[in-house]
Amino acid sequence: MEETIELREIISILLKGKWLISICTIIALIFAGIISWFLLEEKYESKAVVQISSGVQDAGIMSNYVAAEFTPIVYMQRMQNVEQNKKYFKANGIDNFKSTNLTVGNQPNTNLVEMKYKANTPEEAQNHLKLVMEKTKSEVSTSMKETLDQLEQSFLKESKSLSNEIEQLMSRYNNVITKNKLPEVLILQTISSSQFVLNLAPEHSSALSNVTGTIQNELLQLKAQIDTKSEEYHSVLAKYQSVKTGLDSFKPDPFIRVIIDPTLAENSTSPNKVLNLGIGLVLGLIIGIGLVFFRFYWKASAIK
Repeated sequence: MEETIELREIISILLKGKWLISICTIIALIFAGIISWFLLEEKYESKAVVQISSGVQDAGIMSNYVAAEFTPIVYMQRMQNVEQNKKYFKANGIDNFKSTNLTVGNQPNTNLVEMKYKANTPEEAQNHLKLVMEKTKSEVSTSMKETLDQLEQSFLKESKSLSNEIEQLMSRYNNVITKNKLPEVLILQTISSSQFVLNLAPEHSSALSNVTGTIQNELLQLKAQIDTKSEEYHSVLAKYQSVKTGLDSFKPDPFIRVIIDPTLAENSTSPNKVLNLGIGLVLGLIIGIGLVFFRFYWKASAIK
């Protein structure tokens, strides 16, 4: 019975203060409306989706470098590079890039990257997002070309080093032949991997018959070293040519595929006017009810 009386008393207090509650609620709604419609700037959002994949085409020897560069994580980090974005925007006559306007995320267990950009107008949001995407692609392309250029120079340097080593070994081999007055046709053995029959003059045959085991072993060792270095040289040269061809023709487009182009927003995304009015309504009710109970207890304490 006591609880029923208290509940009736609470309802009675609220009914007596209904005008105060109503006034507070109306004032809060008016403030929420003024803030939403007149004070807060409207923001429009442009959205885009790209697919990052390193396995869309055979990159040959460059596969490992392509796989390391073209990943959703690397792409997202480059896209969110604030300083580079500011420089790129400024170069295009835009000084108002804000990192808070850009949102980038990777869809779980996919190679899709979603990006959103907010601006004051739909066209501005769309154009700015396009700029960020262009900047990111340019960064990726530049980085990849620098990597390939370094790789090309590395293979070129290695091929020159191997060429010098082969030249030195050939010189030593030839010196052994000339020093021991052996047939110069033996030099062919160092530049031919096929077996062939030598037609030697009698004096050459006589010279060959006097070849000692030491000379023969030295020639065989030099020949083996020349063959080994030649194989290494051809391998490095093939890698160099592959990288050089890839560098000349490299484009990031196959690895960065736009799934959804930057959209043009039809409606503003912020402020959320309905939500703000709802918040104003709740705050107005809370403040009004609070004032009603404060007034009641103030009067009750004064009577006591």
